[in-house]
Amino acid sequence: MKITKEKFTTFFTSHENYLKISISFFLVTIFCLIFFIGGGLLYFRDDIYVDGFVNFDFQVHVIDVGQGDAILIKLPSNKTLLIDCGEAEYTTQVISYINQYMKNENLNKIDYFILTHSDADHVGSGQSIIENFDVENIYRPKIYSIYEEENDLNIENYNISTSQIYNNVIESAYENNCNLIFSQKDIILQENGCKIEFLSPSADNYSKTNNYSAVIMITYQDKKFLFTGDAETDIEQQLINDYGSYLKADVLKVGHHGSKTSSSQEFLNIVKPSFALLCTGENSNNLPDVSVLNRLHDINANILSTEELGSYALAIRNNEIIISYEPQPICDMVLLFSIFIVILLIVWACKFSWFKS
Repeated sequence: MKITKEKFTTFFTSHENYLKISISFFLVTIFCLIFFIGGGLLYFRDDIYVDGFVNFDFQVHVIDVGQGDAILIKLPSNKTLLIDCGEAEYTTQVISYINQYMKNENLNKIDYFILTHSDADHVGSGQSIIENFDVENIYRPKIYSIYEEENDLNIENYNISTSQIYNNVIESAYENNCNLIFSQKDIILQENGCKIEFLSPSADNYSKTNNYSAVIMITYQDKKFLFTGDAETDIEQQLINDYGSYLKADVLKVGHHGSKTSSSQEFLNIVKPSFALLCTGENSNNLPDVSVLNRLHDINANILSTEELGSYALAIRNNEIIISYEPQPICDMVLLFSIFIVILLIVWACKFSWFKS
């Protein structure tokens, strides 16, 4: 059928059709405003889980919590180890991630929860983690909380943190009968062929909070994973003095989100990881620092950043480390276009009988 100019003009000048087109675009515009003001597809991303290694006996999940650390590890003994948990604002994401992990792996508790140090970007979600999961053992920095000071529990005479966030985590641990253990060099856990070794802290008191960080080496199937929290170059030098070439690792969780206060050239030359894990997000400190990135490139490390990749996971297969990334969300424009078509069809199906062409 040939569409003449007159028919085309009549179609768009028809009162009913004009009303339908106007209503359609109005509804789509309102939807777009609400959708993007509410965070777009991020609204649906709270529960994204990297499921590429379900039932693997050893898994390392690096959860995207912006400028913070949250690392979930499945041990070959079917036990769970959580290293830090990100800021409080990421609580929903972390809890959702752990819930899916528990469901997929048929597990029901966190056996080891390591709070590397007391900074909010590492322990902020800790209270909610303890209240939402069965947490058995908590390894914590050699820093007491306000709650412990008020209840005369500071028997080691360690420093006191004034952080209310850290206090809430520790108080919740007491209330939920968790086993609290101070992180200390030479603590070793053995889990079905997997060795978890604390390399630091070696002192009771430090002038910088970051240096209280638990530094942990996990060894499984001849592969070594080194997690450093926010430990700075002072601690790195101490580790070099204490362990030397033993620090060589296949995977390094880069210290302090790639800040130049960590990751000295000497330290990286000894560790010389094949993979460098960066827990980063939008921040005002321009992290990771360019100098650190250059050092990592110089040692040919494969850099994996949560800022670029979102959450991701590592596992071991055939004595090789393999990586899986979070599923990519549907493109915003594809989703919006689909909704636009649906709205048009619904509006066009309506009859506005009170209008006459």
